[in-house]
Amino acid sequence: MPSEEHRIDPTQLAQITDLELLARIVVDGFMTGLHRSPRFGTSIEFAQYRAYTQGDDPRFIDWSLYARTDRLHTKLFQDDTNLRCTIMIDCSASMNYASGAVSKFQYARMLAACLALLLFRQKDGIGLIGFQESAELYLPPRNSARHLRRLQVELNSLQAKGKTDISRALEYAGDVSPPRGMLILISDLLHPVESTIAPLRLMRARNHDAIVFQISDPSEQTFPFKKSVTLLDAESDREQFVVPDSIREEYLENRERHFSQIRNECLAVEIDVDEFVTDEPLDRALHAFLQRRTQTLSSGQARRNQSVMGGFG
Repeated sequence: MPSEEHRIDPTQLAQITDLELLARIVVDGFMTGLHRSPRFGTSIEFAQYRAYTQGDDPRFIDWSLYARTDRLHTKLFQDDTNLRCTIMIDCSASMNYASGAVSKFQYARMLAACLALLLFRQKDGIGLIGFQESAELYLPPRNSARHLRRLQVELNSLQAKGKTDISRALEYAGDVSPPRGMLILISDLLHPVESTIAPLRLMRARNHDAIVFQISDPSEQTFPFKKSVTLLDAESDREQFVVPDSIREEYLENRERHFSQIRNECLAVEIDVDEFVTDEPLDRALHAFLQRRTQTLSSGQARRNQSVMGGFG
């Protein structure tokens, strides 16, 4: 994991209005913390290493690295490492909630900007979908400096408002996503379980990879309120008067039940779900993404190896 010295408080990051600059600060610090250069390798084609697995082409084993580490590693090249990845960001009104300096939506945009830069540096295609009741914005996955700049500008212009229909948005994403692409969903997941899970299952059935970043506010995790208060549903404008001490336990139980069901259903179809809180540095989310990306590339390589071996049968 990245060292503590490279982790920047989201409250400080929120003061940076230029998402492109913010992403560079976070990603450069993150990569330094991993003790890696932001650019992999020394040649145009070579990208990075991964552990050797049975069936890999032995021609691409790095024997000099084996001599130093006593472990077999295979060189990956750009054709092996390119992904086409679409970032989906929830732009509904519930994402505007903030008990502190950073709203869930601000955090989501910062995370999306950092992921986009990380993908760009990995030579992956980056797409973007901003959604409410339907997709409000769609940029197909591409990899170019001009495309990255446009994506950052579009991210900056997104606003969180109105209701959401995550099922409809995910169905749209499944229709427009490139074959065997990766989808990153950034949302507070405050939606009915089945409307979230069903389209994700369908995407996996179509051989799309997916990772879900659940964004939460600290107060949503603990319900720390003391005084009686009237709560307002940001998407329906419905008001509810509550006495916190009388409902806290039930609220926390319902919340845990809701998100546990989502996590379990996603894990059943090999979709990673991680929760991130708006006062938490972005490093852990970037690390989770890189781990998933490595797994995706490894499984893709395994499928290609099986296909080649099958051709000689």
